Amino acid sequence: MIYLYSNRIFAIILMLLLAGCTKGFKSQNQDEVKTHGIIPLPLSADFLPGNLTIDSSTIVINSGNFATAEKAADNALNMALSNRVAIDTDTTGKTKIRFVTDNSLQDEGYEIHISDAGVTLAAKTPAGAFYASQSLSQMIWEITGGNKASSFQIRCINISDAPKYSWRGFHIDISRHLFTREYIMQIIDELSYYKINKLHLHLTDDQGWRIEIAQFPLLTETGGWRPFNEMDSACLKKAETDSKYNIDNRFIKTSSGQTLYGGYFTKQEIKDIVEYAGEHFIEVIPEIDMPGHMSAAIRAYPSISCTGSTGWGSEFSYPICPCNTEVLNFCHAIWDEIVELFPSQFVHIGCDEVDKRTWETSPECQNFMLQNNLHSLSEIQSYFVSDIQHYLESKGKKVIVWDDVIDGKADNNLVMMYWRDWITDSPSRCAANGNSIILAPWSPFYISGEHTDKTLKDLYDYDPGAVLSSQVTAKVIGLQSCLWTEEIPSEAMFEYLVYPRMQALSEVEWGAGRDWITFKIRLGSHLKYMASKKIGFRKPTWAE
Repeated sequence: MIYLYSNRIFAIILMLLLAGCTKGFKSQNQDEVKTHGIIPLPLSADFLPGNLTIDSSTIVINSGNFATAEKAADNALNMALSNRVAIDTDTTGKTKIRFVTDNSLQDEGYEIHISDAGVTLAAKTPAGAFYASQSLSQMIWEITGGNKASSFQIRCINISDAPKYSWRGFHIDISRHLFTREYIMQIIDELSYYKINKLHLHLTDDQGWRIEIAQFPLLTETGGWRPFNEMDSACLKKAETDSKYNIDNRFIKTSSGQTLYGGYFTKQEIKDIVEYAGEHFIEVIPEIDMPGHMSAAIRAYPSISCTGSTGWGSEFSYPICPCNTEVLNFCHAIWDEIVELFPSQFVHIGCDEVDKRTWETSPECQNFMLQNNLHSLSEIQSYFVSDIQHYLESKGKKVIVWDDVIDGKADNNLVMMYWRDWITDSPSRCAANGNSIILAPWSPFYISGEHTDKTLKDLYDYDPGAVLSSQVTAKVIGLQSCLWTEEIPSEAMFEYLVYPRMQALSEVEWGAGRDWITFKIRLGSHLKYMASKKIGFRKPTWAE
């Protein structure tokens, strides 16, 4: 009896001890998540006993393979240390930060191993090594808070990470309102910090043509400028009570007594942006939206419209006239210059929201339909898409379109960008047709609208597998947010709407893992990081 009783007492004590240990372990995990501070969340992160001291004896070893990543790591260390850290090959008596090649890893994957002997960052490719350096940079910022010291300690840890999606996109409309080359580069800095690897530039639309085309100078001289429109007026009205709506006066001029908004990127500016993005492992995707949304081009060259002028249907603008050979040649010539500027694997030709009724009343289009055995206006659209697609494919490009194109006949080599979330069967039709899909559904990926705690959480919670069939998700190559700038006339408004949604977006797009509770913990140091860079983010109500 005494033996049994003693065993019961022992069992009770053991259970209490285990409960106490479990409680302590959970608290420790929460602290550890806060310690590494990495966004997007890595696939795995296992803390080990001990710390590594980083000080003036620390060097980044020049491996000869990953120069960009090594420079990024070196910059992060020098931002944190009061004494200069060197990239060197002499390791005598030094704490070593070493990049090594590991061909067993995924192309964009990486590993980080921190022990009391030093830091090893492994990757297969320069992109993977760069992402390793960005994670290390975030860990350092979490520890130092951006303050310099003679030394600091970093927890020993093993990290293994790789993205789920190859397409991690961010779209900026620079037609409605424009941003400078320098500011686009600042955006690239932030995109790369969060491992977002595609920058989709919406370069043209009804409201303005924003890229130099040498063969057609009026596209920018005329099509690049507009009188203030309804959206500009709405911004000015809102600016009376909110300065973020003030229109950037660098893009305003007066001509013949009329106030105009506009501007454009020169070819050299585009080259600068593309080169800078490439250095940050970001592919810049140009979009020239056609055959609709071409009012800026039609203002410059009215003959490319079936009516000889701009105009509006019930909802959308008059398109160009794709039934005219000269108009097709005009489009080809534009793309010739675009392709020279953008080395990207992908280009985007738009093809959304086309009001086709001017084609219906055009004798030229009616003859075109008879000559080509076409039976509907949608078939004219499909003919145009096919023509531009094959022209660009002949130049080595893969062509992206908005998913409106699946409503007609679509080649299965087109990449469909799904945005019309109210057309719920569009993704399944794209998948059944054999098209690869980029998910950019209006809700929650259109981040131009109201920015609240709820819209942030809705974006973070988006799960393709919860809303799409396995047949569709098997065709998904990635995700993308879209920023439309009708009411984003300033850098201040851009930042208020984008951050910290960019951080949430990166975790959804990277796809390795998500945890809202720990995201909020990790985000804390990132809010401070943005504040240190004077980024005008919207602070969530739950943030400290």
